Amino acid sequence: MKSGLALAVGVLIVIGAPPVLALDCAKASSRVDRLICTTPDLKQADAAMSTAYFKLLKKTIDPDFHDALIKSQRRWLQVRSQGAREFGQAEDEETDQRPALLQITRDRMDSLQTAELIHRMERQRDNVSRDSGGSFAGYRTSCFVLPPPYGNWSYGCFGEGHRQNNDRICSVGLEWASGHQTEYWLVSILKDGAPKPVASCSIGYAGTTERCPDPNDDAETKAIAHWNTNPIPSENTPAPRAADLWKYDPDTSVGLTDEQWMHDCLFAATFPPADVSRADPAPKKP
Repeated sequence: MKSGLALAVGVLIVIGAPPVLALDCAKASSRVDRLICTTPDLKQADAAMSTAYFKLLKKTIDPDFHDALIKSQRRWLQVRSQGAREFGQAEDEETDQRPALLQITRDRMDSLQTAELIHRMERQRDNVSRDSGGSFAGYRTSCFVLPPPYGNWSYGCFGEGHRQNNDRICSVGLEWASGHQTEYWLVSILKDGAPKPVASCSIGYAGTTERCPDPNDDAETKAIAHWNTNPIPSENTPAPRAADLWKYDPDTSVGLTDEQWMHDCLFAATFPPADVSRADPAPKKP
């Protein structure tokens, strides 16, 4: 049966962390909160966004989605509270941050009103429906505001996503820098209860020596593309840490869809294939 949107009009189920409170201008203390409270357009947008959040939260009855929505809103407010200046706008204290704050607040309201945050988590749940799951499946995410010219003051979340099927864990790490993305793939095997990385590769902007193989590669690319079976742990290819993971994350840009490599990684008898794998030498210490 195809799952529907996990919403229902009914009693609010409170689980995990308490819901985020609406902005109280009588108690506003941060620079950004005071700016919102003293700017009519910002104050109106914040109130509409807050109303949309509580309406969606009240209707969300799936316990996992409900908890993730609360954590997501708390994270979004924390990022907004830092102000646009923290994300590459002018250092000048006189810089007007109101247009950026208005943009991201209205965007957040739209995603809440349309329940897109819930739809994203439903897609995440559908993607892993055939996996065994486990403690090392989920997301670890960092969020920030993307300044012009890269995101025109949009809210973006990048980081790690992990799927687990029995003792095999297949991971994607998404890195954003200066308007470019690089995606890192990692295969780990559970050993003594902990993930042990066994292969890695990457695609995208950053130059790497272990470009992920693709059946559609031309002859020149096929000659160099491979899985590195001697992966060096790093922030770009992180093995999952169970305590850090959210089961669902409505904001992340990391995709864990059932692409061919991910399907094979999770369900093939062995992975990666020997014909596209080799052990790269460990980098020399400086």
